Amino acid sequence: MLSGALRRNAAAILVATCSFAAVACAADGAREVVAVGADSSTESIVLAEIYSQALARTGTDTTVLTGLDTPTADLDAARIAVLPARNGSLLDRWNPSAAARTPEDVLAAVNAALPQGLSVSDAADGTDLRPRLLITEDLATREELRTVTALTPRCPELTVGHTELPGLAAIPIGPDLVADCAFAATIHYPDPEALRNALRDGQIQVGIVNGPPAGENPADLITLDDEDYALRTQNILALHRTGIFDRRETKKLNYVAGELTTAELIVLIDQVESGADPAAVARTWLDDHGL
Repeated sequence: MLSGALRRNAAAILVATCSFAAVACAADGAREVVAVGADSSTESIVLAEIYSQALARTGTDTTVLTGLDTPTADLDAARIAVLPARNGSLLDRWNPSAAARTPEDVLAAVNAALPQGLSVSDAADGTDLRPRLLITEDLATREELRTVTALTPRCPELTVGHTELPGLAAIPIGPDLVADCAFAATIHYPDPEALRNALRDGQIQVGIVNGPPAGENPADLITLDDEDYALRTQNILALHRTGIFDRRETKKLNYVAGELTTAELIVLIDQVESGADPAAVARTWLDDHGL
């Protein structure tokens, strides 16, 4: 028979064990389904499906929540656990005055600026979603302009127009978008065709779109090269709650980063814009890459 002291000690141990089990069960319950969030852009939805299904292939239960108005706030509040993002856009949000422009510098700056409780996966270096600067072939030939760096001394003389390409995430067109470049005036156009017509008509001298187009430029327009990263890099990564993934899950997110390319992502976005199911498009891509 146990003494009173032994019974009290045993009861305390049992209470502590049950309390720990309850906490563990609650934690398991909260971790049971990993919510991957997305805003309303096709880019975000496709990437959310890719990350969600990649994690699901490790045995993790996942779900995708789309159309979020404030996905970063949802991540902060733990309403979602993962959010696909562009690293340059994250830096614009958390440290817009940072000098970082190249992929390596931007990733380092993002890691330094991360709010407490958030982490990032590897960045997909094969994704180059920087805005593109367009000018007419006539202007490029006449003024010998083929790069963004060559254009920047002329910026104060030029009017720029900007628009959004279907499916791509929006990027604010602020005064620091292009390093050392302050345009004389900025005009927004409702769609890419209106922007192209404005370039041809001379209403504007430079056009800006929020990423790479799905097809080739018309023959009379060119995209300026930006080898010097006058525009801050925009590589895809997964922003997620710190400490929620084990080694296998983390590796799976990083495997996605190692396989994803600009050309493939644009094709996937274009397929969904044309009516394909985002989940099916993501599944096919993951299968094709053995992920």
